[in-house]
Amino acid sequence: MAGQAKKWHNRFKFLVEIDGFVSAGFQTAGPLEGGVEVIEYREGGARIADKSPGLANFENITLERGATDNLDEYNWFSQVISAADNKGGADPSVYKRNLAIIEQDNNGNEVRRWNVYGAWPVRFVAGEWDATSNEKTIRTLELAIDYFEPA
Repeated sequence: MAGQAKKWHNRFKFLVEIDGFVSAGFQTAGPLEGGVEVIEYREGGARIADKSPGLANFENITLERGATDNLDEYNWFSQVISAADNKGGADPSVYKRNLAIIEQDNNGNEVRRWNVYGAWPVRFVAGEWDATSNEKTIRTLELAIDYFEPA
């Protein structure tokens, strides 16, 4: 008996919602990538190490979009810089935000939502200017994150 064809998700149709401001028009977002360190323990004269999970690590994600008059991303980046200037440590509630990356089908219906927690900008690129190019200016925002999960 033949199985049903799998339905693969498209890469190109998605939205990004960020707490504190709405930003839906991103050109690229991601990748969402996580891993777990491996702890190896070798007891006595054992020839084979026992392996167990260690710390989880979630990689930074990058958001890119065309430059506009909207400076929400820069203002968020500026909050991180200001928070880091405070003596005695920064208050994460000032600069950490949650966001969602929403995959859509061709009709704009939600297929999958990925919730990203504790995001904050670690790098902001205002754009690259080239008078010989026809391309639009792209702004880049790199975010450190605590973790992500499917909604």
